[in-house]
Formats: sequence, C-alpha cells, structure tokens
Amino acid sequence: MAVLAICPFCLKTVGIEQKRPVCPECGHTLDFGALEKNGDLIDAALEAKEFSLAKGYFTNTEFLSASEHFKKARAANRNSYLSEYFIKLCDIYLNDGTGDFDVMEKAVDAVRSSLELAVRAGVSISDRLNFVTAMLTEIKIIITNRLRGGDELFEDDVREYRRIKISDLEKLVGLFKIDGELMMTYSPNIKAVLVEIGDCAVALCHKAVQTVAVGEDIVAPTEAQYKRLKALCNDYCFFTTSLASDYDVNKYVPDFTQNDLLVEKVESRFAKYDVKNKSNAKKYITGDVKEYESILAECDKAIEFTYINCFRSLCDARFDKRNQMLTVGIKLLLRSLTPRVTVTDKKRIEIKVGKFVDNFDKYNMLNKFMTAADKSGGNAAELLKAFYSQLRNIMDMYFTTEFNRYTKSVNKLKEKRDDDFAYYERFLFDVACGCAVALDAYVPHNRQKDKNKAQIVKFCKQACDEFMLLRDYNVDMLEQSNIYRPILDIYNVILEENGDR
Repeated sequence: MAVLAICPFCLKTVGIEQKRPVCPECGHTLDFGALEKNGDLIDAALEAKEFSLAKGYFTNTEFLSASEHFKKARAANRNSYLSEYFIKLCDIYLNDGTGDFDVMEKAVDAVRSSLELAVRAGVSISDRLNFVTAMLTEIKIIITNRLRGGDELFEDDVREYRRIKISDLEKLVGLFKIDGELMMTYSPNIKAVLVEIGDCAVALCHKAVQTVAVGEDIVAPTEAQYKRLKALCNDYCFFTTSLASDYDVNKYVPDFTQNDLLVEKVESRFAKYDVKNKSNAKKYITGDVKEYESILAECDKAIEFTYINCFRSLCDARFDKRNQMLTVGIKLLLRSLTPRVTVTDKKRIEIKVGKFVDNFDKYNMLNKFMTAADKSGGNAAELLKAFYSQLRNIMDMYFTTEFNRYTKSVNKLKEKRDDDFAYYERFLFDVACGCAVALDAYVPHNRQKDKNKAQIVKFCKQACDEFMLLRDYNVDMLEQSNIYRPILDIYNVILEENGDR
C-alpha cells in the first residue's frame, strides 16, 4: 500500500511502497524510520481536518485562531501549499500597520513560497492554475491598497512618503521576477492581474517623484530618490509591457497644478510691478528695488518648480503641457537674468544680476529648456534674440556712459583707492557678470550670428579688461577673493572664444 511522504532529496510529495521505499521522482531509496522521525510522512486526514477548521475561522476573520490551525495542517503536510499561503495571509492581516512589519515583502513571499510548495506537491495544472489565479487576485488587493495608500502622509510629510514607497516598490519587483512558468503567466487572467499591479506601481512612481510646494518650500526628490524612482518606473513599464504589449507607458503625467499657481502668482506680480514702474521702463530703471527683489526670489522658485516638473518628473517629452511649461521656464529665466538698473543717491548707476554662481546654474537650466523647446517646435531662439536686444540696449545706455566717464582716470583711481575706485570696480564686475550670458561657453544654444549678442560679448570683454587693469592683473589676489573670483572665469572664457589663448 502506497504512503504519501515528502522525499528528503527532491522535496516532492510522492507515494511510496512500504516494501520497496524508493522515490518515484528522483530514484533515491528512502528509510521509513527516518521519514517518520523527520516529519516527512504526510497525515492527509489530519491535514484535511485542521485545514477545514482553519478555513472556518478565516471566513469569520478570526485570523489568529485560523493561523494556528493552518500551521497544524502544514505540520501534517509540509508541502501543503494552501496552508502555507493562508498562514502568510493571516500573518499579513494580523500585523498590517504594526511596528516594522513589511507588508509588501510578506505579500511577495506569500506568493513565492506557496508556488514553490505547489510544484513540490505535484498539483495538477488545472488545480494550480485555479490556485494561482485566486491567490494573485487576493494578493493584488493587499498590494494595490498598499501602493495607493498614504495620501495623508503625502500631504503631511512627502519626504517620508517617498522613503516608504520606494521601499515598497523595491520589494514588489520580486513578484515580477518569479519564474513565468511557475507563475503561469501564459494565462490571460493571471496576466490581467499582474498588469493591474504593474500599472499601479507605475502610477506610484510618478506620484512619488512629483515635486510639491509645502508652504514656502519646493520639495523635490533627492538625486538618489529620483534616479531610483526612474529606474523602478522603467522596470515596471518593462514588466507590464512584457505582459500586455499595448500598455501605454506614457499614460501618467505630472500634476502641474501647484506649478501653474506659482507661475501665475509670479506673472501677476511682475505685471503689477511693470504698471507701477512704467515711467522708468524706457530707461530700464528698476524703481521699487525691494519689491522687485521679492518678486525675483519667488520667480526663482517658479523656475525651479518648472524645471523639475519638465526634466525630473518622468514626464513624456511629447506632453503638450510640458511643452507649454518649457516656454514659461525660458521666459522666467530670461527675466531673472535681466540686469536690474538703479541710480544711487550719489547719482551713480548700479547694474545688478545676482550671484554669478546662481546665474551659472540658470545658464544650464536655460540651455536645457531651450534645447527641449526646439525639439518640440518652440520659439526659444526668438525669445533669446529679444533678450539679447534688450540687454544690449541696457549696456549701451549705462555701461558705455560710465566707462567713458571713468576709463581716462583709471591710474588716479588706483592711486587713491577711494570710494570712486570701489564703485567702478564693482560696476565693472557686475557688467561682466551680466554680459556673460552671451558667451557660447555658458549659453551654447544660440551660436548663430546675432549683432546684439556680438556687441554684448564686446562689452563683457571691455569690462573684464578694464577690471583687470584696475587690479593690475593681480590674478593671485583675485583668486583669493570671495567676491571677484568669477571674473577670472569669465575673462578666460572670453579669451578662449576670441582665440587669444
């Protein structure tokens, strides 16, 4: 008479004869005493009894009692894949939301371990297919609830939300790496469940990478988080399209709502300022400097928000809204890079453009915006050309005047080192920084001939030459200066572009 047992060599459930105990699967000779001692003999009756009791408790959501009886059923048959699955399921229901319990890891493990036991148990193809379909359908609910949950945390602490969701997504990858034959992914029903899970994961990648405004702050993913979410999104898109070739990998796009609100606020503030400053506009004079600087600070936030949404949000390059925001970003950047001209109480002209290190970052953003806008059929070149025209007018009007006033007395200025020296030195530096935007090394996008751009480069060189003369070409001293160090970089770029080095 055949007895059910688990072969200690191949681990499969087999029927063996007491008179000739040989595993029909791997051919190893077995020892009944050893099988009994190691718990490898299967008590099918006890398994059925305990499993029936367990299912009754499980149906009534008494998961602790159900788990105890499922464990007894598995002890009667260590290849009981159904008991294994329900033990894992009870564990999830009992511990979800407590301590460090990892729901995603446990859910994936429940699928993997149950499938492995189902193969060992020698279940028929039809029974295994029914089991896998039912199991994945139930596990899908746990997984998708986990992926879609956490809206309150997203609102309250988006940084922590990203940390948790990235961890969940990393654990979920294991589900899609289970052998396709073991998972029976040839079944349309199983494919459909996995596609739904994959789609939910892709949606979460897009949500987690989303930059949000929290009070006055723009909270974006860290560089490491962005790279990880991008890689995970690519993984899930690959998994999902391998199961459904018509899956749209570009179906999810950023939510630009907060971005739009900030841009609208900045544009409205600029518009109101321009109306008040209308009398100064023809002379390019910045009237209420404090208010304008306040607008520029908010403008820089809008630029950052727009840049991140366009280039660090997994956004499809063909998305119409993104193409609109590229133009918005260019306009805001050019406004930010436009020098602020003021007249001091001593009737001196000041030209301010912010810190060069900040402007350098803006040049890089401008190049990315313009390159992307060109690919989408935008008008980046026209916007930049108009900017250069305005910048030339500003420098024509103010730099030339001040240069002609002071250049003849440079030697006297160097001798006295008085207030006029300090003013002229700073003025030349600010002009050089303001004109650097026309250098190809900083903004290589527009290399076509433009008379305004060429003239700005000449102004830039003229300001650098004069500054170096004023400082007796003392490079060592300038290299140690926290304020004027950038002019050396600008001057070197000019010399290289002019072929003077």
